[in-house]
Amino acid sequence: MMRFAACAPRLMRLVALPIIFVLLIFNLRRLILTLTIFLAPRRLPQDPTQELPDVLVVVPCRNEERVLRGMGRALAQLEYPRAKLQIVLVDDGSRDETRVIMEQLAARAENIHCLALPESRGKARALNAALETFSFGEMICIFDADHRPLPNALRVAMRYFDSPRVAGVSGRTIPLNAFASPSAYYTTVESLVNQMLTMRAKDRLALAPALLGSNCVYRRRALEQCGGFPPGAFLEDSELTLRFCRAGYQLRFAADAVAYHQVPQTVSGYLRQHARWGRGFNDIARNHAWALVRSSDARPLLRAELVLFALGYLDRLALLGAGVLSALSVVFPRVVSFPRAVLVLALGMPFVQIVALFVEQRVSAAMWLRLPFVPLFFALDIFAALRAALDSLLCRARVWTSPERVRDDAV
Repeated sequence: MMRFAACAPRLMRLVALPIIFVLLIFNLRRLILTLTIFLAPRRLPQDPTQELPDVLVVVPCRNEERVLRGMGRALAQLEYPRAKLQIVLVDDGSRDETRVIMEQLAARAENIHCLALPESRGKARALNAALETFSFGEMICIFDADHRPLPNALRVAMRYFDSPRVAGVSGRTIPLNAFASPSAYYTTVESLVNQMLTMRAKDRLALAPALLGSNCVYRRRALEQCGGFPPGAFLEDSELTLRFCRAGYQLRFAADAVAYHQVPQTVSGYLRQHARWGRGFNDIARNHAWALVRSSDARPLLRAELVLFALGYLDRLALLGAGVLSALSVVFPRVVSFPRAVLVLALGMPFVQIVALFVEQRVSAAMWLRLPFVPLFFALDIFAALRAALDSLLCRARVWTSPERVRDDAV
């Protein structure tokens, strides 16, 4: 017993060291990306007068009767040459009126087609089925049924394919229901930081901004070379991000190619979404992290960024560990000693990012007034990461749940 008591402080230091390392690395990354927004110049896309490529727009749907008519109106307003645009609405085994609405939309326009799958196969398989059935399109654009692209979104996104090595371009997605609830507000803040700080900075540094699951355009040839959309993945977009980069392709973020969408309005919807994302990142870390560490194909800075991206929510788990060790250091100061400055940095840096971005983007007073919700939902975010880690470790069954939707006229 005495021997254990003598070894306990050393054991606690060994536990603390990787936690400190992870938190310092992730927060150094946050600092660099934040400074990039204010200091680094924008990478301008190509001349808008360049000839537009053929585009196949694919909208995967499962039980989307509440929002599909609104998507139909948005698609009809796209400012893109009709001869160069074909649209496929995929019914992934819906049990509501989705297919009926699809057929109504297709009857109104010659370039809209329906593809009905007899049973649900999941988003990735539904997308692959559309690509196998329709050969039209040098570029493949994906919209979720609740997204509402601005009329110029496609035209703007095409400008970022300024090199044959660009495999994918993500546009910006903006929540329609940002102030519907505290959950919707926090998700809006997350989205703003991820896109207008992290992804925008990574685009300026040529560090492969992540692909998004919607309002995203792929080069068909690169997509097929990398195996299409990965079936069974919780985060098929993030999986493709790493596949493209490991194949030597480039990715871009088009902040001016805008689509609006819905975000979860309930705490349960938020937790389900983030637990799924967390488990998806756990899969990605298992599939790619070690291979990226060993690889020497990409330049070192890009490879380091891809490793951090693949590790996903590891910083949340490290922050939880730092909180536990800090609490133990108060109760058992002779046994546990954790540098509280590291915990303060890890808690403070995300808030600094939010404030800096709010100032740079000149957000509304309503956004500022709701900032007190951020610490509460940040704690829920950590809880979701822990739940996802446990689900992965215990190999619990994978359950795909439909995202929350409200009718178009209720947003």
